[in-house]
Amino acid sequence: MPTLKGVRFDPPVLYRGERILALAKKLLPRLVEPPDYIDSTFAATVYYMMFLPFPLVEYSREKGGAKGREEAQYMLLQAIMSSPKFRKVRRHTVADLAASTAASAVLLEALINELARRSYSSKPETSQGSGEENKSTSSIDEEELRGSVERALEAASDVAEQAKEISQFTMTFSAGSASALSLEDAVQDVINLARNTDVRMLLDMLRTIEDTEALVKKRKTRSPRGELDGYEKGDDIERLVPSELALPTDLFLVKYAERSLLLYRKIVSEDYGPFYVLLDKSGSMMGMKMLWAKAVALALAQRAARENREFYIRFFDSIPYPPMRLPRRVKGRDVVRLLEYIARIRANGGTDISRAILTAVDDILAAETRHKPADIILITDGEDRVSIDLVRRSLAKANARLYTVMIYGNNPDLRRVSDGYMVATRTGKEEALKVVSLAS
Repeated sequence: MPTLKGVRFDPPVLYRGERILALAKKLLPRLVEPPDYIDSTFAATVYYMMFLPFPLVEYSREKGGAKGREEAQYMLLQAIMSSPKFRKVRRHTVADLAASTAASAVLLEALINELARRSYSSKPETSQGSGEENKSTSSIDEEELRGSVERALEAASDVAEQAKEISQFTMTFSAGSASALSLEDAVQDVINLARNTDVRMLLDMLRTIEDTEALVKKRKTRSPRGELDGYEKGDDIERLVPSELALPTDLFLVKYAERSLLLYRKIVSEDYGPFYVLLDKSGSMMGMKMLWAKAVALALAQRAARENREFYIRFFDSIPYPPMRLPRRVKGRDVVRLLEYIARIRANGGTDISRAILTAVDDILAAETRHKPADIILITDGEDRVSIDLVRRSLAKANARLYTVMIYGNNPDLRRVSDGYMVATRTGKEEALKVVSLAS
């Protein structure tokens, strides 16, 4: 049977093939079933052809084997390997678990659909033949087979590219946590997102504000029992650099009196409460304003993850909508859910800013880190009146600071209650970076 050189088809490998085949079946129309030669071994082979840097298909005919089945598998694998589109797909899948799994499942789905269509169109002529003959590719000429493979690879290429983008976006939420941020357990969701044009537009927009990490600084305070951050001069004996003890006694006492002894500078990172984004989805936000605001919200989520803070996002118009929360320790599935949540929101409705802020305060008071300082970023273009005194009291109760981003507008009430106020006169990169660096 056809195999890949260097790959042992032991139970773990076959299990991966079973998972990919099961995922492909979920993507298929209800009445379409894969032919018997597209099995878990074939699915595993396709996966490793996507994943490995230099895959090589081996085929040794065994006596008494299912010749038609094995030759059908070999014909398909060779058609895939020899296609220029396969090399295009592999640019996004090599050494990427999630992208390889997603591309393999979509390739199998498209391939099964193509073969089912061929089988259906030729069924009246071959209905008297043997069952084995109908299940093999022997009735399809080489050109037809290559055409089917090319169309299947085209479908896989689009999904692979977007799956790679989603995978890379996920990894930006933390450094050194690849296992926690793996998308292997959320591949079906990744495929659905990869086929969503709104997600594609969001990721394209987010790429223009990719320098956000340079603007995010962890807040730190001096502490004699913190971690080493450098050197300074002073008279704190507890932080004395040992080399100062080698000085003559008189010189040491003079430096102590002048507060010029060489000391270790020590700091501790401040721990902060929730990072909350309130995003206006009223009808006036339709179009580029909404797309820009969503991309900025994703960048703020990345910042919250780097600062090890809970993250909330809540859309509002005349009423607040259910929020989305990311925990302090983010997993890959959490990021996929966030992308899906943000992408499906559409702009419509009126604007009630006061109600949205008060609802955000209630969420903060119920959060795990409610006793620590919180930040609320409000992104809106609304000129709605705000209940200034009520909002101020609520923010003080939750120990929360409000930062307002006005898109193409001005709101004097919000300016009065906000700790920071910014007007975005354009929906571009510079304005986005300013928003992300608010409250730094």
